[in-house]
Amino acid sequence: MYKQAAKITLTSRAFHNTELGKFGEFITKLLRYDKFLPMNTGCEAVETACKLARRWAYRVKKVPDNEAVIFFPTGCYWGMSITARSGCSDPLRYHQFGPFTRGFELFNYNDIPNLEMHLKKTPTVAAVCIEPIQGEAGIIIPADGYLK
Repeated sequence: MYKQAAKITLTSRAFHNTELGKFGEFITKLLRYDKFLPMNTGCEAVETACKLARRWAYRVKKVPDNEAVIFFPTGCYWGMSITARSGCSDPLRYHQFGPFTRGFELFNYNDIPNLEMHLKKTPTVAAVCIEPIQGEAGIIIPADGYLK
């Protein structure tokens, strides 16, 4: 990875390059997955995860169309798009940028009882998106056992 990053770190999937296929073979064998989808940014990655979670909720969990909910913790940061701002608790990021993407709700980061309460009252949950260590407003590390 270091050698490649010294040449070029990123190319769009819209353009052919000689390394993407090699990387795909390596990463899928390493992780024992049959597919991978590289992303350019955290925003793109989380938005793709939201799409996958919603599709799963509608097809597998049988959530009624347009009712899937994704929970994000307070203090999270995954980009500056309108959708990213929709799952944000920082007024500087969301004030005067609405209307926002529907179906995103917040729970208190590092507060398991709060998350459990939200999950119990929301039968249409598609996903919970958590940053293991929040880093936008300093380094915020959760309590032992939180992620487990």
